[in-house]
Amino acid sequence: MKVLLLSENIPQLNESKETLLRHAHFTFLVDGISRACSHQLVRHRPASYSQQSQRYVAMKNFPYVTPDSVKGKLVEIEGKKYCYDDLMAFIGRFYEALVEEGVPKEDARFVLPNACTTRIVFTMNGEELVHFLRLRTCTRAQWEIRKMAIEMLKLLQSKYPELFKDVGPNCYYLGYCTEGKMSCGRPEEVRAYFASLCKGEE
Repeated sequence: MKVLLLSENIPQLNESKETLLRHAHFTFLVDGISRACSHQLVRHRPASYSQQSQRYVAMKNFPYVTPDSVKGKLVEIEGKKYCYDDLMAFIGRFYEALVEEGVPKEDARFVLPNACTTRIVFTMNGEELVHFLRLRTCTRAQWEIRKMAIEMLKLLQSKYPELFKDVGPNCYYLGYCTEGKMSCGRPEEVRAYFASLCKGEE
């Protein structure tokens, strides 16, 4: 996964941080995340997205993300054992065979998994960006989008510490957890992590 802050537009206003964030815009490029992750990202609607096409881009030998939870696991089906990589390789061969048979790439892509990596460029205003980071840096967030969000936050805190130094999951940003019974139960540990992140001590 690669996360880049491509550009930002922060108006020169003598206003509060909240007002500056409302009118500022930040553009990121994220490369190497799974389609499963990008599907979560685009649920944050107050943003603009441009994503790599599977309709026009050939997915021969497609790259994919492997969750730690499936590494080393073997699944038995009809007396034969398969690993995650076996399945990805079979899907890749099946996809290529469809294309060779004249199936348009836009239809052959129907067999591709959410594990396929993608590249996406997106722009958010600062207000929505803070909202996104509050939700997606939480330990309750799915691991891949959480990793992405933390990388984004590191870039923002490095370049604009005054705007983003207090940003993190709600237990850090607000001082209390908003997850109720679904809380991770480790608010002090999480707060300490994001406090050290802000200071560049990770």
